Amino acid sequence: MPTRIDWLPYSITERAAAIRLIASRIDDFAAVLGLSVAQVDRIKALAEEYDFAVSIYESNRATNKALRAWRDSVISNKRLNRPAGERPVYNNTPAPAETRVGLTGEIRKFVELIKASPGYTDGVGTAMGILSPNHVKKQLDELRPKPKVTVIEGFRLKIASQMEGMDALQVEFRRNGEEKWQKVAFLTSLPETIYIEPSVRGVPESGLIRCFFLKKNKIVGQPSSMPPVTIFAS
Repeated sequence: MPTRIDWLPYSITERAAAIRLIASRIDDFAAVLGLSVAQVDRIKALAEEYDFAVSIYESNRATNKALRAWRDSVISNKRLNRPAGERPVYNNTPAPAETRVGLTGEIRKFVELIKASPGYTDGVGTAMGILSPNHVKKQLDELRPKPKVTVIEGFRLKIASQMEGMDALQVEFRRNGEEKWQKVAFLTSLPETIYIEPSVRGVPESGLIRCFFLKKNKIVGQPSSMPPVTIFAS
């Protein structure tokens, strides 16, 4: 069985419990995380909406099973000569007012916001249940980007990489025969395609690419490997 690295459990009912936990602890950490009253209220409402959607389905699924059993007894070939009894009735409780769709995606966005807050700590993450099950604190000085670089015509490069919780990726280019590295991009989301201005317009040139992680505008960890590239017009 694969090891889960996502903070959110796999099963729907377990997810409902996880979201309830966040909602139950959000008041304790709202101030330190810099969350607004509206954001706190929305997280609480989201938990109620998710819980309702899960519970109403489970309730009616049980009713459906009971209704099938009632039907089978009514149409049975056995003559038992006794009343069928009242049929099971579905739960038609209305959903919470203004229930939204896409709740899993919404809570993920809130958790991303929480983890990006300057006031966030592993202690907060533990209390709210938003650390991955096999969470291990990474040594920042050991972090190293692992970029995948693809050359595209028009002197462009497609850069893909995991961000490892960092704010940005600094991309540098060093032309063959030169010692100086040129900063060519600061990327906050990946994958991304960047353009490198050639030394001579239209003339292909070769060099090396390297990347650094940035956190709060400061370089973190070690440089990436330095894949060779040749950029060209077409």
